[in-house]
Amino acid sequence: MKMEAEKFQSTKIFCEDIISYCLYKYYFSKDNKIFFKVSQNINVKTGRGWDYWCAPEVDVIEVTPEGQIIAYEIKGFRKGKHGESEPPALYDGISQALAYFNLPYIAEGKNFNKFGGGAFDFVYLIHARSEIKFPRYEKRIFDLLSIGFILSLPNGKFEKVKEALQNPLQSKEAKKHFLINLDTLEKFSLNSKIFRKIKGKGEKYFSNL
Repeated sequence: MKMEAEKFQSTKIFCEDIISYCLYKYYFSKDNKIFFKVSQNINVKTGRGWDYWCAPEVDVIEVTPEGQIIAYEIKGFRKGKHGESEPPALYDGISQALAYFNLPYIAEGKNFNKFGGGAFDFVYLIHARSEIKFPRYEKRIFDLLSIGFILSLPNGKFEKVKEALQNPLQSKEAKKHFLINLDTLEKFSLNSKIFRKIKGKGEKYFSNL
């Protein structure tokens, strides 16, 4: 597994967009609704009087047929100073993932946080790694947090090494609002320009398989 991963890593950068594609292609159920790079859904043409705001941007949101909402913060490999592929730093992305517990903010008039809590049931941080390795000193930190942790390998496989706990800041009203307004997230859906670009990068990455 390690040698196979290193082969991929040496030729192509296993970045966040590629991991997003792998989630869609190899990890998520086809029955689930998926949204990518969710920021804000403001649309002045509708005049609906409210908007969703995500700061930081949420890399991926998964909604199951049972109504569970899971958010994913993704950290992939990057090019180093000498052109080599480097994994994310040890705790890279934790602050963004923790911020997801409050998201999305539901802005209505002057009220920027209508329900005072987030809509997501669970939050996961995904790290690109060359091998499945979750050392004790790293696990101790994640055991203190409600976020889950998933390892993503350059061959498209995933390993969940820590289950997420229920969002401690969730608002049931915010979740209900989110679930009945998924149609307002169309520009982040599988039919969007955002996903077409992600899919194009993913298919190019795996074209030599």
